[in-house]
Amino acid sequence: MSYRIVRPDEVASLIPDGATVASDGFTMMSVADEIYLNVEKSFLETSHPCDLTWVHAAGQSNRVDGLARISHPGLVSRVIGPHWGLNPPMAKMLGADEVECVCLPQGQISTLYRTIAAGRPGQLSTVGLGTFVDPRLDGGRLNAKTRANVGATEYVEVMMVDGREYLFYKSFPIDVAIIRGTRIDTEGNLSQEDDPTILDSLAIAQAVHNNNGIVICQVKEIVEAGKIGARDVKVPGVLIDAVMVCSDPATYHRQTNGYPEVTMDLITGRFTAEKAAEMLSANELDDKRASIGQRGTQLVKAGDIINLGTGIPGDTVGPALAESGLLAEVTLTVESGTYGGVPLGGVDFGCALHPQALIPHPNQFDFYNGGGCDITFMGVGQIDPIGNVNVSAFAGQAVGCGGFMDIVDGARRICFLMSASSRHPKWVDEVDHLTFNGKAALLKGQEVYVCTEYYTLQLTEDGWSVVEVDDTDEAGAALAHAAVN
Repeated sequence: MSYRIVRPDEVASLIPDGATVASDGFTMMSVADEIYLNVEKSFLETSHPCDLTWVHAAGQSNRVDGLARISHPGLVSRVIGPHWGLNPPMAKMLGADEVECVCLPQGQISTLYRTIAAGRPGQLSTVGLGTFVDPRLDGGRLNAKTRANVGATEYVEVMMVDGREYLFYKSFPIDVAIIRGTRIDTEGNLSQEDDPTILDSLAIAQAVHNNNGIVICQVKEIVEAGKIGARDVKVPGVLIDAVMVCSDPATYHRQTNGYPEVTMDLITGRFTAEKAAEMLSANELDDKRASIGQRGTQLVKAGDIINLGTGIPGDTVGPALAESGLLAEVTLTVESGTYGGVPLGGVDFGCALHPQALIPHPNQFDFYNGGGCDITFMGVGQIDPIGNVNVSAFAGQAVGCGGFMDIVDGARRICFLMSASSRHPKWVDEVDHLTFNGKAALLKGQEVYVCTEYYTLQLTEDGWSVVEVDDTDEAGAALAHAAVN
């Protein structure tokens, strides 16, 4: 046996004070929640481990569990991540300036793990140019505490290659990996057959191993050597140093938040587009919300590869496509690596019922970054007259950009979906935080739209132009004209 078996109450002692820790997961998928629980417990009882820099490539919480458990100043001194929308305790802590916060795009962190593992100094990308991630603005620093520590928090710089600007995302050493699997054999080979996505565990483990760090894994069970087929091994045994067997998988090792026990509907069992359409059509949406998705799908073309963001896009676009009969002619994808099926939302965002295919998280972002997405549907926090959008910081809370920047950077068409009659006004004179640069998108030749329950707008060099408006609704028509004037 090449690894050490540890009890839940021993696992926190493996993490040195001041270490940089990287953890795998997406919402509550692949989250080693019992490890987080015991790290929190150890800190509250002994003040150790402490002063950690915690890195994560996706949100890993259901508002209460997952990374919400480590949201204690002192336990962490810096967080490097993309999104805290489903982690209010951490969003509040970061927004209140209690801990340093560096927000980098989800796809850049995911692919950076591979870059770090390979010993490269960093990676070039156009993702984030002209936004708060650009070092000429904030360099990803999301609060005043981080901005004051400029030298220690420089993770991005601008570089010119063949006369073109790029952002250079810098590599950094990682000391501890926290990953999760279904089974591990006595030689340390790890499988993940119960997980509905293929995330970053291999790259994280390689990055930490090559830095002479420690790789800690939470599993459901240990099996004899040879019980896991070579093709089913997701992380080879040479990379894993310590294993903790979960004491209560239904609580601390959920398949997803809404599916604590394993259901193969999230992994296999592909069904027809007709069946998917039937399930999506059964979604109960109020008429106003449903009309937003219906208006947005008027921009969809047969053969499109579509990305769905969380919120209104994830809730409304699939049902609207099913209702229109277009679902069989397009492919729905989610940033975690799912293709087809019925994408789930809320705290189960990132997986789908009966997907056609699952690919690894970083490979999905390679595809998006390279222009593989024909149209993406995204939500909106704030939007201004020149096409800038904020989805990342509001009212003292660090929400983060998630995969938003990576996806909109490469998509051919971008459609922002929002309610024109939201209780939180969407249209502002100037966005509070620059997550999307409308001018930069137009210079790249992208088409940018806004769809609401009343109107469709398109971004032009002169600002927003009305494409379509429901003139039968006087209030809606007034909102459309107010938006462009």
